[in-house]
Amino acid sequence: MKVTFLGTGTSHGIPAIGCTCAVCRSANPRNKRRRTSLYVQVNDQHIIIDTPPDFREQVLANGVPRVDAVLITHAHADHIFGFDDLRRFSYMQHMSIPVYGSPATMVEMRTKFSYVMEDTLWRASVPRATFNEVTHAWSWNGIEVEPVPAPHGPMTVYGYIVRAGGRSLGYLPDCSAMDEDLIARWQGVDVMILDALRQKEHPTHLSLPEAVDALRLIAADRSYLTHLCHDLEHDETNARLPDRMQVAYDGLTLEW
Repeated sequence: MKVTFLGTGTSHGIPAIGCTCAVCRSANPRNKRRRTSLYVQVNDQHIIIDTPPDFREQVLANGVPRVDAVLITHAHADHIFGFDDLRRFSYMQHMSIPVYGSPATMVEMRTKFSYVMEDTLWRASVPRATFNEVTHAWSWNGIEVEPVPAPHGPMTVYGYIVRAGGRSLGYLPDCSAMDEDLIARWQGVDVMILDALRQKEHPTHLSLPEAVDALRLIAADRSYLTHLCHDLEHDETNARLPDRMQVAYDGLTLEW
């Protein structure tokens, strides 16, 4: 299993527009954060989790050659508004790309991107996709994907567990609380990637201390923090994390 962080930033991205804080002005490339997205390669399949507004730049910067499936965590703008750029992949691959998410998320995707179903021709100007509502784990090509509902403020979003060949990945980039039942759902994954917006508490995201506490209980072999805002400088934050926990950064690749 191979995973590449296409983006690790919050909805504003880093640097944030008009901000002159030390992180936004930093020369450290690991403090440059596009909106959060993940690229998973497993069993010769290429899976994207979320298509943020930076999606075109992300796939070009990381050399993503194809997309076989897309998992959507939820339909907020910073997670889906690069969806139109799938049109190059659907055209090059001459296929309708399957997109998966919760029933509520797929309703929003069909509304916001209704035109992807309207054109029956394989044209580069129109992405082709099929929207699939999922509520339970499903499998294809030896890969199992399990959706894990989680709170994101007042709404429910999906995180995902991806399993194949005895290896597993947990991914939850937006979450506001982790109770015992939710923590138990993630226990046993090899690699866990979790939301950690900032140092202070936030109504719709985990803070850094909350994320660290949850990751200690999940106890994955390796854990990574994502969806960070400009309150958290990469090197300084990394230096105070427990063993086996790291701050992710754009372009970071993991393989196990």
